[in-house]
Amino acid sequence: MTLGTVQLGMSYGIANQQGQPNEEMAGRILNAAIDGGITCLDTASAYGNSEQVLGNYFRQQSRSATIISKLILHVDTTTTLTDLETQIEATISNSMERLQTDCVPAMLLHRPNVLGQFGGKITELLQKQVKRGHIGKVGASLLSFEARDFADNWQELQNDFYEIVQLPINVMDRRMFANGTFHQLQAAKKLLFARSIYLQGLFFLSPSQLSERLEQAAPWLTLLHTYAEQEGMSVPELAFSYIHHMPGIASIVFGAETPEQVEANIALLQTPAISEKTLDLLGKAFSKVPDQVITPSMWEVK
Repeated sequence: MTLGTVQLGMSYGIANQQGQPNEEMAGRILNAAIDGGITCLDTASAYGNSEQVLGNYFRQQSRSATIISKLILHVDTTTTLTDLETQIEATISNSMERLQTDCVPAMLLHRPNVLGQFGGKITELLQKQVKRGHIGKVGASLLSFEARDFADNWQELQNDFYEIVQLPINVMDRRMFANGTFHQLQAAKKLLFARSIYLQGLFFLSPSQLSERLEQAAPWLTLLHTYAEQEGMSVPELAFSYIHHMPGIASIVFGAETPEQVEANIALLQTPAISEKTLDLLGKAFSKVPDQVITPSMWEVK
């Protein structure tokens, strides 16, 4: 399992009730993760001061963990390779400084669509950073669900150099199965890190707690609760088990606002697999969930 640390750097998640934790609480959350056997932490330069929090924490620790960070490349029609190299070097340098390390163990492209535009040139620039010892493994964090966008990126992303792929996937979101994306990644033997398994906390809300902009999620949440009850599980157990027992998933990225939430997620590793009958029913029941419900970036659209 991997602890996602966006909550340590900013207020994040639709069900977030605590806001961004202070330094003492962040330390307790990280302690709970390390004590519970978590050896991988996910962060990004875009996650507020998450990288600084991790850097400060491990400066005072004899223990360590594998840190995965991400870089965003800002490109347009006028962007040159020189611009890209400058951005890559500056972003990685800043991440190393905030994390207080000479090498970031893993670095993912936060918006890999640049691969479709610049192809192998991006790969060459990242390979330079690996050779210099500034980063270890390299990968991508997928955002787009469009088959055409993925096809454009896949031409370069299938390169064995990109070992890690992080993807949003959960019991309500069938898009990566419907368009074949998941199976392509699986066949290419990528290390798949599943994020958003609780749909950024939406699964923790009851229909009565939904805001007006998300009221269309109500029947789907009711359906999710029904299947969990039929399987003899809580909604978190059903959502976790659905991903945990899925072939090809290397790690689950989860977030937490408190140490207790960390411990509760680690405990879910003991959740049994969902029955084949219920898995089949879930696949059919959630095959047509509206994009507005399962795409967090659309939740703010009026």
